[in-house]
Amino acid sequence: MRASGLTAGFTLIELLLTVAIIGIAAGVLTLSLRGDEARKLREEGERLSALFRMAQSEARVGGRPLVWEADLSGYRFRGDALREELARERRWAVEVKRVETRRLLFAREPLREPAIVEIATEEHRLRLALDALGNPGPADCEDPRCVASR
Repeated sequence: MRASGLTAGFTLIELLLTVAIIGIAAGVLTLSLRGDEARKLREEGERLSALFRMAQSEARVGGRPLVWEADLSGYRFRGDALREELARERRWAVEVKRVETRRLLFAREPLREPAIVEIATEEHRLRLALDALGNPGPADCEDPRCVASR
């Protein structure tokens, strides 16, 4: 319709340009969220490694066993006279769907067998291997969705 010589509406080029901009923005957002989950899971692995080292050291020096317990909502250490860093309960930084090895014992004596802790989200997995002395390290991971931790 023409009113006073002006046209109402958008041209086809304007509509196509708007749809293209929205599509590009949605793609960038999806990629950044996916990378963000992998990054958060990797950081969680580094935090767990540091806490496992601290727990093993505390158990050896103090002579008191510590237990690490995990579930889908988070994890905690249990034991007598824990240091503040170990005493507080922590929530996962990402939405966790599965936790393998939900309980680990840190004691003065070495572990009988090495253990692997695996935490999985919808898209990624984190695997940490603990040697017989309780020292964490990256576990072998052949799946491309597996996130390595140092």
